[in-house]
Amino acid sequence: MIELIFIIIILGILTASIKMAVPDSRLRTDTESIIQKIKQTQLKALEYSHEVLGDTQWREKDYNDTCIFLNKEYLDSVEKDKNGAKPYLLSSQTSLTSNASKVCFDDLGRPYKDNYKLNNFLNMPIELNVTYKQKNKSILIMPYSGCVIIKR
Repeated sequence: MIELIFIIIILGILTASIKMAVPDSRLRTDTESIIQKIKQTQLKALEYSHEVLGDTQWREKDYNDTCIFLNKEYLDSVEKDKNGAKPYLLSSQTSLTSNASKVCFDDLGRPYKDNYKLNNFLNMPIELNVTYKQKNKSILIMPYSGCVIIKR
């Protein structure tokens, strides 16, 4: 009986040490999910075309397909895929803050804010801060190109 107790204690110590040695990759996973959602939105916008640059009629259909709201609630509310999973569901301990409420993309993949007008294109990067268990990563959406990068 005593041998069994010692084996259980040793297994508990081994399990605890393995859990401490394995890094928590949730921050990286959540950051990559957000980047993937932004890129997916930008690619969806590339599907649209219009004849006149100032014509906003093309924006009336599926407006939300070319815009992403930069807050956790929106990313958590993404519709389930065909397998019933939410592909961009963030951890409940992950927080997301940004210096913009939303970003939209035109049919050339250029980011802009609010309504589609030439003077609404981004001229400064949008920064999203993803925080998980007191660790954070920053994501930048670059102006003009819409390039998404992780700030080191």
